[in-house]
Amino acid sequence: MSLEELGFKVDQLSYTLDERKALHVETMKEMRAEITALRGKMREHLLRLTGPRERPPADSTFVRRVEWRISDVAKSAKTKLKNEAMWSDHFTVMGVKMQLEFFPNGRDSTWLEGFCALFLWCPAGVQLTYQLRVGNHTSAPDSDEFASRMGHGHSNFCYLDAQVDQSFDSVLVGVDILDIAVSEETGDGVRLVNRGPESLVRRKVALLTHRDLNCVEWRIRDILKRAREVPRGSAICSPPFALAGVPEMFLELYPNGVQAVGDDTDKEKQGYCGFYLRCPSGYSLTVTLFVGAAKKGPIKTDFGSDAAKGLPAFCKLEDQLKDGEEDLIVGVTVDNPSLKTDLKTDDLILVS
Repeated sequence: MSLEELGFKVDQLSYTLDERKALHVETMKEMRAEITALRGKMREHLLRLTGPRERPPADSTFVRRVEWRISDVAKSAKTKLKNEAMWSDHFTVMGVKMQLEFFPNGRDSTWLEGFCALFLWCPAGVQLTYQLRVGNHTSAPDSDEFASRMGHGHSNFCYLDAQVDQSFDSVLVGVDILDIAVSEETGDGVRLVNRGPESLVRRKVALLTHRDLNCVEWRIRDILKRAREVPRGSAICSPPFALAGVPEMFLELYPNGVQAVGDDTDKEKQGYCGFYLRCPSGYSLTVTLFVGAAKKGPIKTDFGSDAAKGLPAFCKLEDQLKDGEEDLIVGVTVDNPSLKTDLKTDDLILVS
């Protein structure tokens, strides 16, 4: 091979090498782009699997205090006109959506200079006992029933300037829920009422605080009128109570007797009332029942089931009312031998 042919062969090989190198660079660029795209898709897939999810709504069953801090009061609040309100975000208490309405410069009904107005808004079916707050000023407890979505509160709440935190130019507005009951109409004539966990706690607290009590009195208002409204064989039932370490007790008064209407087997006992004590099973108690001045007992009785214990013909109802009296006091004294501590003789008074 001549020197000229050898030079041509080298140039040809060099050209082929450059061509293949360029092709390799282009292929590598495409592969890198492909890898980058795959990595992006992988990140998106991993984000869907392990990324942040929508935060579930917080459980508001036990929420009883709400605080709303209004910052930059000089601009955000004090520049408001009279009757111009600021609204908090919606918040929930025991599942009920509520909102605070704050008038920094009051409303038309605000007659004290420099006073603000504050209102709590709730939907229909809510009964509340609550205290509104602005800064360190807290209102006396208010009890309101919300028949529709409306606001309850005070037009002359407090002097705003005195409650502003001057260090941060902010004011804290809020509400404390002391008691709540929520009712809901199902549309079928059924009304659902939720009194919250407080009602259950109160029952347990009553069991402890009434542990040393051994007598309960139940005042029945206008007994003769109520007796006319209750047929024979039907009872008037007391509110539940705890006494002498026994929970969930009830008194049952049959003002016209225990026998149902149409049962005249014992005509001699007509006009007599029946009186019973009902309590959970498993208790052995010594009880003394009384209707007015008439007393029966002490009688030792075992509550082996949910059946009430008492007498079907306790006394003549009208004999226990003095002239001019409309209310009747009935009750029970309980001795629970299972208690290790001595019981006091204090009385617990019920009114219905």
